[in-house]
Amino acid sequence: MEKGVAHRGRIVYIGVYGGQVPTWEGARYFIPKDWPPYQKLSGEEDLGRVAYHDSLMHVLALEIARRFPDSITLMIKGDSDVVAEVARYLYAPGDKLYLVGHSQGGAVVADAAVALRDAGIPIQMIAEMEGFLAYRIVPRNVVRAFNFYVPTTFAICPGRDKLEAEDPAATRIDNIAVPDPWGPFNGPCAQHRNIDSDPRVWKPVLQYIFESAGRPPDSPFQPANAGGSAR
Repeated sequence: MEKGVAHRGRIVYIGVYGGQVPTWEGARYFIPKDWPPYQKLSGEEDLGRVAYHDSLMHVLALEIARRFPDSITLMIKGDSDVVAEVARYLYAPGDKLYLVGHSQGGAVVADAAVALRDAGIPIQMIAEMEGFLAYRIVPRNVVRAFNFYVPTTFAICPGRDKLEAEDPAATRIDNIAVPDPWGPFNGPCAQHRNIDSDPRVWKPVLQYIFESAGRPPDSPFQPANAGGSAR
C-alpha cells in the first residue's frame, strides 16, 4: 500500500471445519477461488447443492469471493492457534473479519476470538454451528454472534444451546434453534452433522455478511427466517 493511502477495508472470511482438530503442522487450507464450482454457480439451487454435498461454509466462502473480488476467503482445518495466527496475518485496520465454525470448528472459532481480543483485533461476526465444547462467553471484540444448535433433550454430540456476551453493549448474540436440520447424513450424530448443510443457517449468515460489509450486492435468494427460536 502506498504511503498516505488509506486502506479501504476488505472482507476476511475464515471457515473452520469440524472433526478432530489437527495441530499447526497438520493444518490444511482450501482457497475457494481455486475450486472449479466457483465459476459455475448460478443461483440458490446450485448453492444448496454445494451446501448439501460439501458444507454451507463453502457456500459462504464462494459467494463472498464471487461478489467481493477484493475479499480474502479461506477454509481451514486447524486449531485455534492456526486460526488466530492466520487472522492476525491477514487482518489490516479497516477490514471486516468473519469467523465461522462447525462442531469442534465452532470451539476453535470461539477460542480464536478470545486470542484476537487480546491482540486488539475486532471481529465483525462469529457463527458457530453446534459448537462442541465451545466457550460460552463471546468476547467483547465481536460485533455479532450467531449460535445455531439442534434442540434436543439428549445428544451424543451436543452443541452449545446458548452463548452469552462478555459485554452485551458491544455484542449482539442470536441463539437459534434449528430442529431436524436438512443434510446428507443418517445415524448417530446425523443432526449434529447435517446442520452444516441447512439453508436456515447459511442464508441468514450470508445475508448478514452482505449487509454488514457496507456494499450489499444483489442476492440470489430471499433472506430466510432461521426457522428456530432466538433467545
